[in-house]
Amino acid sequence: MKVSLEWLSQFVEGPLEPGAAADALLAGGLPVEAIHSVGADAVLDVEVTSNRGDCLSILGVARELAALLDRPFRPLAFGAPETSTSASSVTSVQIDDLDLCPHYTARVLRDVRIGPSPAWMVRRLEAVGCRAINNVVDVTNYVMFEMGQPLHAFDFDKLEGRRIVVRQAREGEKIVSIDGHERPLSPPMLAICDAARPVALAGVMGGLESEVGPHTTNVLLESARFDPLSIRRTARALTMMSESSYRFERRIEPTLPDRASLRAAQLILETAGGELLAGLAQAGGAGDAPRTLSLRLAKLRDVLGIDIAPDQAVGALRRLQFSPSLKGDRIEVWVPSWRLDVNIEADLVEEVARVLGYDRIPVREEISLKLASPEPATRTVEMIRSTLIGAGYFEAVTFSFVSDSLAGDFAPPQATALARVEPRTRKADAQLRPSLVPGLLEAVRHNQSVGTAGARFFEIGSTFWHDSQGGIDERRRLALVGREDLHEVRGIVESLLTRLNADLPIRIVPADSKGFAAGAAGHIQWGDQTVGHLGVIDPAVAAKLSLRTQPAAAQLELAPLLANAQHVPQVRPLSRFPAVRRDVSLVLAEAVRYEQIESLIGSLSLGDLESADYVTTYRGKPLDKQTKSVTVTLVFRSASTTLTGEQVEGSVQRFIDAARQNLGATLRT
Repeated sequence: MKVSLEWLSQFVEGPLEPGAAADALLAGGLPVEAIHSVGADAVLDVEVTSNRGDCLSILGVARELAALLDRPFRPLAFGAPETSTSASSVTSVQIDDLDLCPHYTARVLRDVRIGPSPAWMVRRLEAVGCRAINNVVDVTNYVMFEMGQPLHAFDFDKLEGRRIVVRQAREGEKIVSIDGHERPLSPPMLAICDAARPVALAGVMGGLESEVGPHTTNVLLESARFDPLSIRRTARALTMMSESSYRFERRIEPTLPDRASLRAAQLILETAGGELLAGLAQAGGAGDAPRTLSLRLAKLRDVLGIDIAPDQAVGALRRLQFSPSLKGDRIEVWVPSWRLDVNIEADLVEEVARVLGYDRIPVREEISLKLASPEPATRTVEMIRSTLIGAGYFEAVTFSFVSDSLAGDFAPPQATALARVEPRTRKADAQLRPSLVPGLLEAVRHNQSVGTAGARFFEIGSTFWHDSQGGIDERRRLALVGREDLHEVRGIVESLLTRLNADLPIRIVPADSKGFAAGAAGHIQWGDQTVGHLGVIDPAVAAKLSLRTQPAAAQLELAPLLANAQHVPQVRPLSRFPAVRRDVSLVLAEAVRYEQIESLIGSLSLGDLESADYVTTYRGKPLDKQTKSVTVTLVFRSASTTLTGEQVEGSVQRFIDAARQNLGATLRT
């Protein structure tokens, strides 16, 4: 915000030097980005944070500067003579939506003469970047910059029915704003209307048909409060950000509309003549209840880390016009109506520190740190990340919404989609994701479109859906999408689970699942529970995304991984003796699954068997149709002696005989 130093000097006693004023404001949390010379005046470009709407005015900055420089503040004194005729006898105000407009006031001035503004007003307006228009309009802008209350002046004679109705715009209504553009309106935009039509957009901009012009003689002066979110939505929907909307979006002091309206009436009488009707027409109310807070001296010491004398703390708050009083070990404070940002005890601590100076708080040269071991869950997640990154996967963070075309894929059985966005905000793709896989597939598609084939991703995140009882089920999950090689993805999953806990057996149980190709998917069993599923992406899903391949993917529940992870290293001595390997190729019926072979080997308890690994599956001549050859490598090793080939033949033959008896297998020679 641009602040004229000449204007500031009206409210702060003593001479003001631009550099000193800028330094004081910076120390108090209002940094000055630049200082410009405008004629004989200096203009400070002050950065105001969004919670300090009271500083979007000359008066607000002057209050701060007076407190920071410890100088007396000169309050603004104003008033205006009124006629015996009351404003409420010639006009009325009606508010149809008090949530969007809690208070609206209207003053009426008659027999004004429109003309140029006095030089002192034009000079001050131009210093803060506002172009002069005419005396009445300039007064509304002047008071807005001076007090922080946006105002609007209507040509009273152009208002149908001579009254104001504040309501939501109706579908199909339009207004030509004072910049000459026609604006389409729709609910829930808040419109200022007369008896027939919208004449202004609340808190944003006035209408062209009712603006004050050269022939205006009677003026209705608007001063009101509006809901900040409503103003923000309207201004952004119509791309009509203005000085007025900027202030309304940051909240207006509840008691300000009435006072600012009277100040504007005074200036209009001084610059345009005429007469002011008594009182005002209004609806709603200020609704401002006095706010009091307590500041404990012990709390002040604990937060700032230094001892501040009670009288110093009281003095700092008094300089900010907080009306403090010391009562024992605490300071009771009345919060001024314009300090909407002060609501809790910690806010008072900040105010004391700002005024007394942050430089009084010592900086310790040493900071003691106590290192704590990561929580087991955090360690597990990091272990998962490091394992997958080491396997060549990149971690992704995808949207929590799922595209409409994929919303039904990969969702748990009996789960229904969960929508948590209003249609006005997000019309398409508004459902929360029931699975992480669709987002990763979108990432794969994007990489393919820019020439990066074979991208592999994983993600750890939350999924959402309605369960069968209508409640909300939110779960943290791990998902990964690899290349089209299902064996690779299965190997990554098995390696991950083995690293987390090598004592729990891993099994892949064939089972179809939504989103995966039939016959190429299965549940992942870890120990005695199912922790997820993996498979090749369904061709229909790949077609929806225009994927060039059918990647393999897996999704696991994070909770059992965290619960069963083993963080105590498990070690065993390495054998000093070599292993003996035997490849066994079995001819089996096509319906026999590798899982059955794996289970059979486990049930035989073969002596000195170290591992059994799948090698390959062969189909074709000279094998009969509906048969296949599955090759398994059996590795034997003794912890106490070197095994010979003859010593393991008995175990190998036991496996072959059991496969012949239980699986109908024959040995391929």
